[in-house]
Amino acid sequence: MSQRSVPAEEVDWSSASHAYGPSVEIPALLRSIRSDSQEVRQGAYGDLVDLLVHQGSRFEASAAVAPHLIDIVADPAAPDRFAACQVLAAIAVGDESSWLSDRPDPSDMRAEAQRRAPLSREELEAEHRDWIAAAPNEEERSARERRAEWGDVEADRDEQRWTIEAYDAVRVGVPVYVAALEASEAAVRLYAAYLLAWFPEEEGLVGPALAGLIRREPGPVVAAAACVAAGLGCPNGGEALVDALSNRRGSVNRAERWSAVLGLSRILRNPDRSLVSELYGCLFGATEPVPYWPFLEGDMAGMAALTIAELTPEVAGDRIDVLAERAASADHTADAFTLLTALLDAAFPGGPIPDGVGFADLTPTQQRALWTVLSSGVLPAAPRLLSRYNLPDSEQQLRTWCRA
Repeated sequence: MSQRSVPAEEVDWSSASHAYGPSVEIPALLRSIRSDSQEVRQGAYGDLVDLLVHQGSRFEASAAVAPHLIDIVADPAAPDRFAACQVLAAIAVGDESSWLSDRPDPSDMRAEAQRRAPLSREELEAEHRDWIAAAPNEEERSARERRAEWGDVEADRDEQRWTIEAYDAVRVGVPVYVAALEASEAAVRLYAAYLLAWFPEEEGLVGPALAGLIRREPGPVVAAAACVAAGLGCPNGGEALVDALSNRRGSVNRAERWSAVLGLSRILRNPDRSLVSELYGCLFGATEPVPYWPFLEGDMAGMAALTIAELTPEVAGDRIDVLAERAASADHTADAFTLLTALLDAAFPGGPIPDGVGFADLTPTQQRALWTVLSSGVLPAAPRLLSRYNLPDSEQQLRTWCRA
């Protein structure tokens, strides 16, 4: 279990900043989350998120509050334990969508914060100038220069430290969140599973716990959240976890089935073609937010897109075959165009081809993708799609180029 927190009244909150200054109101908010009034509790949790995770940023007080919220999750008699899990997840990762699209390595974050801690302002500014000069192109260099005009190197260094300190303060509670998977309230199990998605360093503890929940959970939404959490938090998987996810893959509930596919697609190094096909089924089929599904505010298609982006090049051929089949049977030009965009993304993960490259220089997978595009019938409306990859931007030019 986590270490018990220091009583809120004994913390010097005036020296710990939040988004708007000294954290003098924090003790009152921590008392309010144990109020008998649900309205008071909800208001207090909302205020805590605004103060501690403002626009995704974390602050010195963010880490200081985490132990008190962990105490709530650990107390079966406490009200709204699920809300404490929600706020803890926000403290741990800040902007969830940013974390998912560019997942940081916590060990690298820790090492970098420690390295920069003793640097003087002059040393930080010199590093920042070197970073600007190292930009790969003029556009990126200009963007870095504009950021430098509004930033402060010491404030950036502080935020970097607060970010990893907040993450680690929440990570301490992993045994508590694992225990909460046994809670009688479905909402607590749901958000405890969601919270466990963010700590891959604790995979040895988290993996078996999520596998157990996935096997026994009667509620489809809780099971679905646990499946995705397993894929995010347990990248190395394990036989028990893969078996549990595979069993849920056969569910008649689409959200549950697709969540199992999302989890397996992240764990398996080379998902087979049927799994890739189901992953794209989620991408194009999950057209509405899934109620109570906690990731990305219910946007399962968005999670599918992020999962697809992390597939290895070894499955590019399967991706293209799946997309080609879907494009050939698409009912509408707009649908076919969307599928072809995804197909070219799969075939050209490195972006535009260099000038002077010929069709014969492409990989067999890329060549097959282009023949699929030519047979689609939507090319007259797609010149911009082709030019995005530095390909001939008309159907006739592309046909000539492919036969050269």
